[in-house]
Amino acid sequence: AKLFVMLGTAEDHHSNPLKIAISRFKRAGGRFVSINPVRTGYSAIADEWVPIRPGTDGALLLALNGELIAQGLYDREFVARYTNGGQLVIADPASPRHGLFATDEGADPGNPPHAQNQLWWDRHSNRAVISHTPGADPRLFGDYTLPDGTRVHPAFQLLAQRARAHTPEWAENITGVPAATIRRLAHEMGI
Repeated sequence: AKLFVMLGTAEDHHSNPLKIAISRFKRAGGRFVSINPVRTGYSAIADEWVPIRPGTDGALLLALNGELIAQGLYDREFVARYTNGGQLVIADPASPRHGLFATDEGADPGNPPHAQNQLWWDRHSNRAVISHTPGADPRLFGDYTLPDGTRVHPAFQLLAQRARAHTPEWAENITGVPAATIRRLAHEMGI
């Protein structure tokens, strides 16, 4: 790692191993940013201290997330492989399954709490396939229709749509962190 951002943490909850790790990280050339209302403890040794209004960390995270997505600064391969961003969500308000993941009901779900029969829209075959099918690669954006007529969207698209409203300017009014700082941090965090 080259950047370590500490946000939403109470310093008395960490032990000496974390302090040692931060020290090693900084000596190896890593940049340490502390986002905290007060400049004590970790914030005092950070390369950058970003003061924030208490209790507004969530608004900052929403704006950072929105900026990362809007600017394409996320790791697409990571999102596709390790998150549910490619999984299709039912987009039919009349359906009792509206807002739930689309599944192949004929496939074995495996472990029901972590079903293995959820669907992606594969970029290569341009059709719905079971997630993580070998050779498949999910689309993260788009509107699709399953063979039974059900409209679906990738989960990542729904996240992007929600994140659009949470701009750095929106967060500045809540957090007190300047919009320019939020944009800069998002760019530092991005790929």
